[in-house]
Amino acid sequence: MNNILSCIIIDDSDLDRKAVENEVFNYPDLKIIGSFDNCLEALNFFSLNKPDILFVDIDMPDITGLEFIRTINNTSTANIIISSHPEYALEGFQLKVFDFILKPLETQRFNDTIKRLKDFNQLKNKAEAYDVLFDHEEVVFKDGLTTVKLNAGDIFYLEAFGDYTKIVTEKKVHLTLTTLSKFLDSLPTDKFVRIHRSYAVAKDKITAKNAVFVGVGDMNLPIGKTYKSTLSRIRI
Repeated sequence: MNNILSCIIIDDSDLDRKAVENEVFNYPDLKIIGSFDNCLEALNFFSLNKPDILFVDIDMPDITGLEFIRTINNTSTANIIISSHPEYALEGFQLKVFDFILKPLETQRFNDTIKRLKDFNQLKNKAEAYDVLFDHEEVVFKDGLTTVKLNAGDIFYLEAFGDYTKIVTEKKVHLTLTTLSKFLDSLPTDKFVRIHRSYAVAKDKITAKNAVFVGVGDMNLPIGKTYKSTLSRIRI
């Protein structure tokens, strides 16, 4: 992606579409190249312009936002759903959307998404240089002629970004072209625990936990409903 990220917005509500536009205008490195009240009109524009970011509602006539994403899902566009229907969140993430934001759109929530997206893009640009290998309890990154070895014990948590996994240590962050599930399969099973569809944490790095989050370092990571029973057996 370029320094300026191109965006298109699709929402059949004029008020909601304007709310997204107003948020985007706060970022000089984001540029709206199209704003549409229906997916049919947007589809032709999308195929010609290939934006970096798509902001799309779900509940729209003719073609829904989810159907639109299925149509364009082999592109490199970061798809962000903004919807008042949380029941579609699971289906959205199965389509590997970058984020799912609930309406009414809040500035802080929008800011958090854009920050994550920028962090991801920055790491993604480096990720192509890495070939991740696993050797016992070491994660080995090959970067050209240089080999970087990371001890599994240095990992605080892992975060899923579609086909990539972000590795967070105390001092540095890496991004690997490996899914979170595949990454976890190669790590010591007794030392890491999946807490959410998007997160796994090192058991010995957990500093706090309750019914909704796990504390790791200075981060509070969310607990997914299907992982609560597993976490209830972990003592800190």
